[in-house]
Amino acid sequence: MNITEVVKNLIRFIFALSPYYWVDHYYKQREKNYHPESSEWQALRDKRLFLSEFYIVSWLFLSAGLLVSTFFYHLPGWIAVLALFRILGIINKEIGVILFGICKITEGAAISATGRVIVLAIVNYITAMLLFSTVYQIIGVFEEVPDYLLGGLHLIGFIEAVNIHFTLSGPFDPANVTTWLLVSAQGMFCFAFGTIVLSLFVSLLNVKPLKA
Repeated sequence: MNITEVVKNLIRFIFALSPYYWVDHYYKQREKNYHPESSEWQALRDKRLFLSEFYIVSWLFLSAGLLVSTFFYHLPGWIAVLALFRILGIINKEIGVILFGICKITEGAAISATGRVIVLAIVNYITAMLLFSTVYQIIGVFEEVPDYLLGGLHLIGFIEAVNIHFTLSGPFDPANVTTWLLVSAQGMFCFAFGTIVLSLFVSLLNVKPLKA
């Protein structure tokens, strides 16, 4: 058994659960009807690139809207499940791109980091932070929360997610197993995603030796 192929197929399977995959797959199949680099082919490729960016940015605004909603309403648990599924999709796609060159528009091509790739990666990172915030707000339970955070807007989950996302350390201790698992999952996400983004930044560097 080839463990690399198993991991690659698992990444492809998770990616295929996304509605974006099927829309992009439709246009990818249409591309095959035209000669590469022709005007018709390029128009479809541009549409695929636009859909990719639209999907990523739409999730950013949707995650922000969900978080704001938790400040005023108690959202159902299935929204937390949806948020976690999207977080899984984000890290799955990024790992697929970095390790195997899959789950992207030009699947199989050599990875070449650009400003666009870096910006979209940062957008995904912020989206994940907002989604983790939403999950904490809905199902998270924490111990020893200061009194000044118990009144007014319910910001405990948001503060927890922001701190972990940028410091890898949460200000509040989990009060149950579910919350502990969520905090651990966010820490692992940040570690994995941080490694990916660092590799992208390094690939953008043009390091030249100093002249003697």
